[in-house]
Amino acid sequence: MTEIPESADVVTAIRDGLTRLLPPEDLAQADLSCLDERTAMLSLPVDSAVLMALMNELEETFNVYIDEEVAFSFESVGNVADYIRQRLTAKAHRLDGP
Repeated sequence: MTEIPESADVVTAIRDGLTRLLPPEDLAQADLSCLDERTAMLSLPVDSAVLMALMNELEETFNVYIDEEVAFSFESVGNVADYIRQRLTAKAHRLDGP
């Protein structure tokens, strides 16, 4: 059975990933304790390399594929959480049946 994470679990995974991936100077600019579903992706000090590394971590954590084009289209942290939850819900329906 495929487990669907709560949005808060995805937000926490994003926060943890950014804490690991951001260089200290960028980490100092971001108050990740305030990161939530409403946080705009463009407000984060994330370049394309960090974004792709973060998406790779999320793929591994939640066992879901995130297309590169989709990764660059996320407007908010909540969009990332929604996408992961939707993909896993679809996967669960395929694997577990209706």
